[in-house]
Amino acid sequence: MNASPGVDDQIRAALRRLAPDARRVLVATSGGSDSVAVLRALAADPDLDVVAAHLDHRLRPTSHADATWVADTCAELGVPLAMDATDVRAVRDDVGGNLEAVAREVRYAFLTRAAKAHACDVVATAHTRDDQAETVLLQLLRGTAHPRGIEPRRGSVVRPALALGKADLRGWLDGLGQAWREDGDNRDLSRDRAWLRHEVLPTIERRRPGSVVRLARFADLQRDQAAFLAAEAARRFRLDAPARASLAAAPVALQREVLAHLVRDAGGGVDVAHLDAALAALPGTDPWRADLPGGVRLRIGRDRVDALPPPDPAPEPSPEPSPEPSPEPPPGSLAPAGEGTPDAVEVATPDALPDGAPATLLEDGPWRLRTARPGDRIRLPGGTRTVRDVLRDAGVPREGRDAVRVLARGDRVGWIDGVAVAEGHDPDAVDPDRAFMRRALDLAREAAAAGETPVGAVVVRDGVVLGEGRNAREADADPTAHAELVALRAAADRDGDWRLSGATLYVTLEPCPMCAGAMIQTHVERVVYGAPNPRDGAFGSVVDLAAGPFKRMPEVRGGVRASEARALLERFFAARRG
Repeated sequence: MNASPGVDDQIRAALRRLAPDARRVLVATSGGSDSVAVLRALAADPDLDVVAAHLDHRLRPTSHADATWVADTCAELGVPLAMDATDVRAVRDDVGGNLEAVAREVRYAFLTRAAKAHACDVVATAHTRDDQAETVLLQLLRGTAHPRGIEPRRGSVVRPALALGKADLRGWLDGLGQAWREDGDNRDLSRDRAWLRHEVLPTIERRRPGSVVRLARFADLQRDQAAFLAAEAARRFRLDAPARASLAAAPVALQREVLAHLVRDAGGGVDVAHLDAALAALPGTDPWRADLPGGVRLRIGRDRVDALPPPDPAPEPSPEPSPEPSPEPPPGSLAPAGEGTPDAVEVATPDALPDGAPATLLEDGPWRLRTARPGDRIRLPGGTRTVRDVLRDAGVPREGRDAVRVLARGDRVGWIDGVAVAEGHDPDAVDPDRAFMRRALDLAREAAAAGETPVGAVVVRDGVVLGEGRNAREADADPTAHAELVALRAAADRDGDWRLSGATLYVTLEPCPMCAGAMIQTHVERVVYGAPNPRDGAFGSVVDLAAGPFKRMPEVRGGVRASEARALLERFFAARRG
C-alpha cells in the first residue's frame, strides 16, 4: 500500500491548531496503529518535546508483551516513555460498573498524572475519524440528547488525528515500514463499539459510500450548534439555578440546553427520555424531580430548577493488596506515574474544577467533588473547623447544608462552594470577580451598620474602581438611592461620561428592574451579583430582562459570594424582626 502523503503534516498542523502554545506533549501510546502514527508524526516535529505514555491494563495475556514492544519502539525513536500497570479488572470488581468505562477512567487518571509528572502541556490521544463516526452512532443509539461525538480538545486532552481515517494512518505507516500491535479485543463483537466498527459501519459504508465522513461531519455541526446554544443560555439564564418561569417561556431548544447543562455540571449523564419528561413538567407549577444516570437528581421547584450531584458513597475498607506483583517496567521506561483508581467525580485538572475553586488546590493531587457530609473538616486561617460549622456561620440554612458541594479527600475538604477555601489557596487570585465582590460586601456591611438594607455595589473598569455605593434610601429619603444607582452615578461623575462602556458592576444582591434598566442605559459590559433576589430580581428570579430584545444587554453572572451576601441579609432582617 502506498503511503498517504501529508498525514504527518496534518497531524502536526492539527496539534498546533488545537494547542498553539504547547511545546511539550504527552502522547498516549497503546501500540496500535493510530497511536503509533500520532507518536511518529509528533516526535518528528523539531519544535516539540514528546513523551510517550503507556498503561498496561493487564486485561489480556499479551498486555505485558505490548508494553515491551512500546518500550522498544520508543527507544528506537529516541522518545522517553512513562509507563505504569494497573489490574483494571480487579479495580472494576472493587468499584463495580462497566469494564470499558472503568478502564477509561483509570487510563485518563494515569495520563493526567503522567503529564503532570513530566511537565507536559497537553495530552495527545489517537482518536480518528472512524472513532468519531462510531461514537456518534453510539450516542444516537443510547438516546444522548446532544450527540456531539468526540471533542477535538477537552481540557488538556487533544485529538490531532480526528480528521483522519484509520486507513490513512495505516497507509502512512506502511510507507514508512513501521509495524504496530493489533488488539484482539477490538474484534470482540459483544462490545458495542467493536460491533459498530466491524459489522454496522462497513454495511452502511457499502450501501452509502462516504457515510463515515458524513457522520464525523455531523458531529462537527452538532458541536457548532451546541456552542451557540450554550452561549445563549449563559447570556439569558443563571445556569446554576435558573428561574422556572423564565425558562418555561424560552424556546424549547434553550430549555433543553439549560437542563442538559445542569445535569452535566452535576456530573450526570444526559438522555433524551429524562429531558423530555423534564420539558413536559417545566410549564406547570407543581414540583417535579427525577433521578438520572450517574446518580444526579434533577429538580424543578416552584421557583427554581437545579440538579444535585450524586451522593458520595460511604467509604469502604481498602482491599487487601494483590499477591501478584506488578510486572517490571520494560527497559527504557521512565519511573511509573503511580497507581490509579477510577472515581466518577474525580477532579484532577484545572478545567474540571468547579467555578470559584482555585487551581492551586491541584498542586498536591486530585480531589473528589461531592456534597458535604458529617465529619468533613477544612483548615482555615483561624484553624481547622468542621464544614457544618462553617456553613452555619455563613448563614446556609440547615436543610440546605447537605446539598453544598465540596472538594474533598476523605474527610479533608479543600473548598466549599461559594463559602470558603482551605488556608493557602486564595480564590480571589484566580477569580477577580470574587475580589471586587468582597469590596461590595464591605459596603453592604456599612449599609447595615447605618440601618439600611445591606446591599453594596462597585463599578470597575480595567481593574480600577470607578464608583462605589451602598443603599441610602432611608438616609436620603430617596426611593432611587439603591446601591447600584449610587455606584453608577459616582462612576459617571468620575469618568465625566454617562456611558460606562467596558465597565463591570458588582452588587451583592440581584438587581431590581429599576437598577437593571439603569445598567442597560449606561452600557456597562457586565453585571456580577451575589445572592438571588426572590422578591424583585430582574435577571431570572422574578423576571429576566436579559432575555428581552434590547439593543444592548450586559453579560450577567450570578452567585458570586452568594452565601456571604445572603447571610448578611438574613442577619439584618432577623435583627429587625427581633
